[in-house]
Amino acid sequence: MRHFDAIVIGCGPGGERAAIQAARAGKQVAVVERQHVLGGTRVNWGTIPSKTLRESAVFVHAIERDKLEGIHCEIPDEITVHDFMHRERVVVQRELELINESLDRYRIEVFVGHARFVDAHTVAVCGPDGGVLFSMSADFIVIATGSSPNRPADVPFDGESVVDSNTILSLPRLPKTMIVLGAGVIGVEFASIFAALGIGVTLVDTRDRLLPYVDREIAAILEREIARLGITILHDDRHTAIERIAGGRHRVRCTLRLAGTLEADVLLYCVGRDGNTKGIGLEVLGLVPNDYGLLAVNEHYQTAVPHVYAVGDVIGYPALASTSMEQGRQAMRHAFKIPGLTQKTEVLPFAIYAIPEVSYVGETEESLAGRGVAYVVGRGNYDMNPRGQIIGDTEGMLKLLFEAPSMRLLGAHMIGHGASELIHIGQAFLRAGATAYQIAETPYNYPTLSDLYRHAALKALLAVQRANSGGAAAPR
Repeated sequence: MRHFDAIVIGCGPGGERAAIQAARAGKQVAVVERQHVLGGTRVNWGTIPSKTLRESAVFVHAIERDKLEGIHCEIPDEITVHDFMHRERVVVQRELELINESLDRYRIEVFVGHARFVDAHTVAVCGPDGGVLFSMSADFIVIATGSSPNRPADVPFDGESVVDSNTILSLPRLPKTMIVLGAGVIGVEFASIFAALGIGVTLVDTRDRLLPYVDREIAAILEREIARLGITILHDDRHTAIERIAGGRHRVRCTLRLAGTLEADVLLYCVGRDGNTKGIGLEVLGLVPNDYGLLAVNEHYQTAVPHVYAVGDVIGYPALASTSMEQGRQAMRHAFKIPGLTQKTEVLPFAIYAIPEVSYVGETEESLAGRGVAYVVGRGNYDMNPRGQIIGDTEGMLKLLFEAPSMRLLGAHMIGHGASELIHIGQAFLRAGATAYQIAETPYNYPTLSDLYRHAALKALLAVQRANSGGAAAPR
């Protein structure tokens, strides 16, 4: 039986970066991946494929919204999701090549199979029939098995009329109508993507307000904008029954507790995801996942068994590719005492790839008010920005939160074109401890959306100036 310094179970973003971090420190690392491709959901079924479809939807919607004289765009009646994802195969293939190149460069050994703990330091690699192919041991083990869409027994998934977020991108044809059950990040993203393609979408939110962890002002703009796409939003409701309608044409009927009965060509069920912890032998370690299959970890990503770490979706929120990567790196830095920057992954940037995009980093108004921190708000609006006018996005907004009276930046929130990219300017200012004065005095290219940072900072400073001169109080 071979011994490694570290074994990483799962090669999604968290597992890949954990393996590379340890290998860069000269450690012998093995990766066990149950799929025949690396990259996890990020590359193969989720992030990259869905964002490819989103780009096509944005393109179609922009042409429809900003029609030019003599230019017409029509979508054929019979077209598949696959037809819209013209770049997905190229992007995925390139990502897989880069992952394999990185693992080869650092001499990380990859084993295909299902990993199962034999004891606290030993992992068996099993074949499709469950038989043990071989076993190996390690000083440290990282669980990075990710998550899967929740699939309740009362939902009749068939891959055609009833789908989840893993199977929706394999639809044989574009539907005319769609019901999306679940208005979390995934539900909102897919609802807006298909609505932008001209599909009638009903979005059912099991909560009483959309994305409760998002700044309320930003969330209100998002709800207004996706409604303008044609999405019907039903809050605080959930299904009582889902059934496929018999007949030649694929249809589905969904009965809701409050709104009654809905019918559509396709129903997308995306109410939660469960950690992939079944069948990996956690009982040998005495580790018990919660009801959603998620593992508890400390600030170093150690489970209750100190030499066993867990990172990524399998530990729950925020469950982003970016945060999973950082968690993997930090776990291995701690395990092998590797010097390096440590930062809380809760304050890394967060993006929702809806149409329009939403992104944020740092504190919210709610978190500051809850702690009694006085703050000042500055806003930069796309409709007051020449680049926003040029691209036709006049509803977007950048919102900056500053500590009073120091005017140090505490949080940045954004909705609109390019929000997921532009938020990194706010992240850099935040990490540098920049103040509104410094942000306002920073030169920006013109015309650019980046100049919104100057506008927002100036608005905050103006609010303070008015308060100091006897006007309305600026700090909240």
